[in-house]
Amino acid sequence: MNSQLYNSGLRFLVVLGLGMSHCLVATAAQMTPAQFVRMERSQLDLKLLGDSIIDLRKRITDDPDNALLRFQLGTYLYLAGDYEGAGIELKKANSIAPLEPYAHLQLAKVLDFIGEHGEALKQFRRAVEIAPNNGEIHFLFAESLKRGGNVPEALNEYRRAINFAESTGESALFLSGLSESLLATGDAQGSLRAARKAVSLDASLARAQTALTAVLLQIGEKQSALVTARQAVLLAPDAVDSHLALGRSLYANGERTTAVEEFKAAVNLDPVSAQARNDLGYAFYGSGDIASAIAEYRLALRLNPKLEAARNNLEIALFSLGSKK
Repeated sequence: MNSQLYNSGLRFLVVLGLGMSHCLVATAAQMTPAQFVRMERSQLDLKLLGDSIIDLRKRITDDPDNALLRFQLGTYLYLAGDYEGAGIELKKANSIAPLEPYAHLQLAKVLDFIGEHGEALKQFRRAVEIAPNNGEIHFLFAESLKRGGNVPEALNEYRRAINFAESTGESALFLSGLSESLLATGDAQGSLRAARKAVSLDASLARAQTALTAVLLQIGEKQSALVTARQAVLLAPDAVDSHLALGRSLYANGERTTAVEEFKAAVNLDPVSAQARNDLGYAFYGSGDIASAIAEYRLALRLNPKLEAARNNLEIALFSLGSKK
């Protein structure tokens, strides 16, 4: 597949957007393939998404060896929740155009989502091998590694991404991920430097503000954390992480009732977020509502049985409830 044609096709697809909100359509022509790969289902109108899938299937019937069409179909199937179908189409796209990095990248995302982490890593590594100087690909690989708990390798990929960043906005985003991973390793000062640099490069990036909030809370600067968390919510009111950051900051500052409301907002935005359920449970527990806390911890563990924080919190809440009887 011709890379330039492939990228142009992606931009054409996003401009049509097939259901994207008008504000996104206005800027979609400037989106890179990697930004398209990072698109969320919430940005699409599901009816128009379904119509697009039908149309692409018809076009592929007439042109079965068109890798771009198969990539588009695989992407839309992924956004529609048909992960098996998405995997099939993206594998076909890869077999037709084995040197297109974003086809490997999108397949990696699908495999990662359905739990085939080993196969996903192979696809991420293949994308990096094809485009070793592409910061966006290193960044998305780092995000997957961090989610999978491989923080040391994620740190290396975030640093590579920063080295190849093509704009201050990209640098800020990549630095935000680096800050989060450094904090996970206990390097609070390194995390603080990365987060502050991210905010200085792009103060309008909500993720930079949430990254800074997390490390400020870690080092005990609770009032400053509350300021950055409020800014994150202003910048991205529909982002779960913004409300989680504000909820944690409010709780740390003793505003527990308001914290509960922020965590509820996060849960409303993403009812299947185990982290949001855990944080809401924690706020309930701190407010003395142990029964509600236990219910949220149990929901968190159903959603993510590996979430140790929820498991530990549940044990504490159950013990507390038993002690009161």
